Amino acid sequence: MNLVTAHDYAWIRTSPLFRHMMESGYTLTLTRGRSPQEVLRAMEAEPRGTGEGTAGLIEADDAHRAETGGDYWDESYIAGTFDTPGEIGDWTVVLGFDGGLGVPCAEALSEGGRVVAHSSNSGKPIHLYDHR
Repeated sequence: MNLVTAHDYAWIRTSPLFRHMMESGYTLTLTRGRSPQEVLRAMEAEPRGTGEGTAGLIEADDAHRAETGGDYWDESYIAGTFDTPGEIGDWTVVLGFDGGLGVPCAEALSEGGRVVAHSSNSGKPIHLYDHR
């Protein structure tokens, strides 16, 4: 058994992704038994292109915020998704910069699968956890 130390997580202090998540709010969702395309359809996502890596996701979010002028009533947001294998089935990971809105379609996605989500609203004292 390997022991985990604070040093193992020191990268968080300098991570552009972590900093952006804390500033803008986010929802990190894992869905077992659904492909990325199925998850995006359930989210009623509007395709805005593809990119690689977290830097591309941050750039897309910055562009979206500039486009909407920071309108807090605009419910649209940027999300990226990818699939990853697991021991008891494949998972889809979704990272959305949404101010902690959560996953409104979690119930539908959990049918025949599993959904786990964590949301934060940009460093304010609201953190949400949901699993189905």
